[in-house]
Amino acid sequence: MGLDIAGFALLATLLTLAPGQDTFLVLRNAGRGGFGAGVATTAGICSGLFIHAALSALGLSALIATSAAVFAAVKWAGAVYLAWLGLQSLRQARRARSTDAIPARTGPPVVQGFLSNVLNPKTATFYLALLPQFAVFPEHVLRDSLTLGGVHFVISFAWLALLSAVADRGRRWLARASVTRALDAIAGLAFLGFGLRLALSKR
Repeated sequence: MGLDIAGFALLATLLTLAPGQDTFLVLRNAGRGGFGAGVATTAGICSGLFIHAALSALGLSALIATSAAVFAAVKWAGAVYLAWLGLQSLRQARRARSTDAIPARTGPPVVQGFLSNVLNPKTATFYLALLPQFAVFPEHVLRDSLTLGGVHFVISFAWLALLSAVADRGRRWLARASVTRALDAIAGLAFLGFGLRLALSKR
C-alpha cells in the first residue's frame, strides 16, 4: 500500500478550513497591506509545514512529543510570540486614533507566518501522529512525508490566498479608522487568546 494522498488531502482540507491563528494572521496582514502582504504571510505559514514534515520524518517531533522540557520550550516560545503579535495589534488599535500613528513593528509578513507555524508544537505533534498513517514505508519516510507536506502546502496556500484576496477586495472598507481599530483590537485579543491557550496546554 502506497501513499494515500486522496485521504490525506481530504483530512488536510478539513483542518485548513478550520479557523485558527493562521487565518487571523493572514486576514490582518492582508487587510493592512493588501493581497501581497496576505500571500507573503501565507507563504511563510505554508513553508513551515515542510519543517514539521521533515522533523516528523526524522523523529524530532517524537522528541517534542515525549520530552516535557523540549515541548515546554517550544510551547512557551510560540506562546510568547503570539502574545507579542497580540500586544502589537492592540497597541496599533490604540494608536490608530491618531492620524500620524506609526505602524506597529511586527516584522515582514513572511517571517510572521513562518514563525507562527514553526513555533506551534501542536502542529509538530499533529504531524507526528498523522503522517505515519499515510507514509507507511520506512525507507521512503522522508520523501513521503515531504510529499504529503507538499499536498498540505498546496491546499493551505490556495485557501489562505483566497482569504487574502477577499480581504484585499474589502480594503477600502477596512481602511476606515473605526473599522481598522476594531479589527486590530479583535486580532490582538485573538492572538493573546491563542497564546494563552498554547501556554496552558499540556500536550
